[in-house]
Formats: sequence, structure tokens, C-alpha cells
Amino acid sequence: MTRQDHSVKQKSSNFSLGIGVLLACSFGIATSNSIIFGALSDLQDKYNFSDSGLGFISAAGFLASLIVQLVVAPLADRGHPKRLVMTGLVIAMCGSALFAIGGSLGVLIIARALTGASMGCTQPAIRAIAAHLDPSQAAERLGRLRGVELAGFTGGPLIGALLIEPFGLRVTFFVFTAFAAVVLLMMAPRQLPTLPKTETSNKPSLELLRYRAVRASALASLTLFLPVGIYDSLWDRYITDRGGNNFMVGLSFLVYTLPFIAFGARGGRLSDTHGAQRMVLIGIAMCAPIVFAYGLLTQSWAIVLMGGVEGIVGAFAIPAAQSLMATAAPPGRASAAQGILGAGDLLAATLVSLIAPTIYGRYGAMTTFGSAAIAMCVLCVLIALMLRGARTESGLSSDAQ
Repeated sequence: MTRQDHSVKQKSSNFSLGIGVLLACSFGIATSNSIIFGALSDLQDKYNFSDSGLGFISAAGFLASLIVQLVVAPLADRGHPKRLVMTGLVIAMCGSALFAIGGSLGVLIIARALTGASMGCTQPAIRAIAAHLDPSQAAERLGRLRGVELAGFTGGPLIGALLIEPFGLRVTFFVFTAFAAVVLLMMAPRQLPTLPKTETSNKPSLELLRYRAVRASALASLTLFLPVGIYDSLWDRYITDRGGNNFMVGLSFLVYTLPFIAFGARGGRLSDTHGAQRMVLIGIAMCAPIVFAYGLLTQSWAIVLMGGVEGIVGAFAIPAAQSLMATAAPPGRASAAQGILGAGDLLAATLVSLIAPTIYGRYGAMTTFGSAAIAMCVLCVLIALMLRGARTESGLSSDAQ
């Protein structure tokens, strides 16, 4: 073996160790955030707060994550990605522990805000590191990360359900506290790559919106997440109205997630090969008819199967959007750009979740899902025009996009 071969092998080994820890971190943070969705009714029964309290707890996590992604994510661009990720793990531990010992609605809201903030700390930095390690394989690694994140989101409530019944809420949340602590100990001795730093790394995240390519990338990801607001607020009721039950609801999440786990890396590889711009536009164009079709389906089993199809499309479209943002980000602004992307996703999902139930209750599923699909089509055309104009502005070639 030559010295060069040994060097390549060593770099590959270091990357494998690094990405493994990042995957574990993504999974741990995701489960810490999603466990609450399977425990809300138990918490309400235990502490006897009103139904509006459920909304306050959920909103606290989304709002905290949005703010932190905008404000804190740039710190990773200033030479501190590992410190930021480890801080996110500590915050996740504190949030889970507070859920375990909390005795009032106010404490639970603070606990949910902490777990949401942990995701805001870690997600942009982890995505920026994964994309920066090898830009030619950025979407592939981002796809793998996305699969693990979704596995954590769907696995959190399932693991929680298995623990809450025999051991209770306190032990369950302490288990998630311990898991975050284990991941923190795994990461502590590892050396994560630093991100490129420039004199612009100290600028605030929102300043990036002056770049057309960044705006287009954020809008592309936002468009893919637009229907998530409907799913968050209506999915349980929608499937129940179509004759389903709690098992069908849980199964639908599993069927949607499995394609990301199985094909996330391969879907990302398509973007690396054929271009993130092309694949994200194709993904939106394919996703819109699927969203429209939900309004036509009358059987819960058909909805579950359609969710699997949407998962397959998302497995290449979402990594493509994240990779597109990684390419659009100016030097020294990788994590801040991913923070913009994540904040836009949360904003879109939150706004849609506020209005979708009213539309559904008054006009039905066809209007609700049809409106979302039409909006996605309009935005797809707008994104294509923005990306075309951004090529010259940001120096992006069609091959890179």
C-alpha cells in the first residue's frame, strides 16, 4: 500500500467515524423532540392542564427551534461547529430531564422549548459539516442524515409508548436524557471538521437573503415542507375520517419514513450526479400531484400507500434542496444558510398548520390538499425562474446545480 493509498484510507476512516457520530447525534436529538408527541395525553392526564396547553407545548418547540436556527447557527461558521453540536446535546438533556421532573404546564412549555432549541443548535451545523466534507457527495450524505432524522422522529413516540406503560413518564424521559448523554460522551473525544471561515462569517443569518440563490434554495425546501403543516394538524383526523384508526395513523408514518431510510443516500446520489437544481424541481413537480391526490382518496389504506410514494419522492427531493442550499451559500456561511433553510421550513409548516384545519372543516379534504398542491406548482415555477437568474449572480453553473 502506497503512502497516498494509506492517506486516502485514513481520511475515509476518519469520515466514517465522524459521520457515524453525527448520525447518532441526529437520531438522539430527533427522538428527544418527538417523544413528546406520544406523551402529550399522558402529561395532560398527570398534570391536568387544558387542551390549549397542548398547543402551547407544541408551539414552544417549533418557535424555539426557528429562532435558534436563525440566531445561533452562524456560530458554527465562526469555527465552533463541534461546540455548537455538543451544546445542543446538553440542551436536549436538560429539556428531557425537565420533562421528567416538571410539575406544571409552565415547566413543560420551557422543557419543550429547550428540546426545540437543541434541534436548532445541531441541525444546521451537522448538515453544513456533512455537505462540506465532500461537496461532490453532499446530497448523498444529506440524504443519509435525513433518513436517520426521520427514523428518530418516528421512533421517538414508539420507544416512548413502549416505556411509558410499564415504567411511567419520569423514567421514560430520564431514559432519553441518558441517551443524549451517551451521544455527548461519544462525540467529546472526536474531532469534527471545521467549516470554512471568512470575514463575512460574523454577519447575521438573515443577511443571506440578499442572495437570490439562497432565497431560491430556501423557497424550494419551504415548498416541499408546505404540506407538512397539513399533516401536523390534520393527519390523525384525516385518516380517521377515511375509516382508519390509530394503528393506521402510526403505520402511515412508518411507511413514509422507510423510503428515506432505504433510499435517502441513493436519492441524494441522484442529485450529486444529475444536479441538485434539476432534482429538486423534479421532486416538487412530482410531489404536488401526490398532495393533490390525498384530497381524492376515500380509503385509509390508499392514503397509507400514497404516503409511501411521497416518501420515495421526498428521499431525493429533500436532500436535493439541502444540497442546493449548501452550494448557494457564500464561503464561510454554510451553517447560517442551513439555518435559513430550516427556519423557512418551520415557518411554512407552522403557518399552514394554523389555517389548514379551518379550510378542512369548512370546505373538506379536496380544497385543503388541492390548494396546497396548486401553491406548490406556482412556487415551483417561481423557483425555476429564480434559479435561472441566480446562476450569473452567484456564479453557479448548471452542472453544479
